[in-house]
Amino acid sequence: MLNNGKKAIRLEMVKIDHNQFAAEILRGNANVNLTQMARPFGKKSGDWLRTDETKDYLQKLSVAQKCVTADLLEVRQGGTPDKQGAWCTDYRIALRFAQWLSPEFSIAVDDLLVRLIFGEAALAEVLNGIEPLIYEGKAWYNYRAALRSFGLSGRSSAGKRKARHPEFFKVIYGRNFVTAHYFHLLKSYYQYRQLSLDLNGGGLV
Repeated sequence: MLNNGKKAIRLEMVKIDHNQFAAEILRGNANVNLTQMARPFGKKSGDWLRTDETKDYLQKLSVAQKCVTADLLEVRQGGTPDKQGAWCTDYRIALRFAQWLSPEFSIAVDDLLVRLIFGEAALAEVLNGIEPLIYEGKAWYNYRAALRSFGLSGRSSAGKRKARHPEFFKVIYGRNFVTAHYFHLLKSYYQYRQLSLDLNGGGLV
């Protein structure tokens, strides 16, 4: 995912009680879906953005970030529902917005976002050159990309494997993803199969 020239490390669907919002975690920052964050409270991000306090804060933040104010916000249309709506491109805006929505909610948002960006939620392991998608707090690897990383076409259907091992699969945005554990199982399987082919081809088996 490319956003303002910066590559998102992963997408998090942040859940706090019954509230859920999308956050694209960057290196030291995050893009956050303000529309989703506000929805459970019956509020709109536009109302907050029109306040004098918010305008003043965004202006000062833009100076500190050496950008124009418009770069701190973006409206996304089309695509999957989690990507639609008003987004901020600096996690500090999301923290202030959460305070406007609810003091209690903001405490949880402050803690969770900061941990995701800087603390306990360290980057998940890159496997065979495949970066994971973090979804609902867990690392998932694109199934087809995994197969291609093993030297395969990536066109193999996941149907039979999903039927046998549904606990290792999840459909995210219409695509099949697998857990890190299953990724390692697949890698071992294809390495063993390739070794057998090499041995057979060499007349050793």
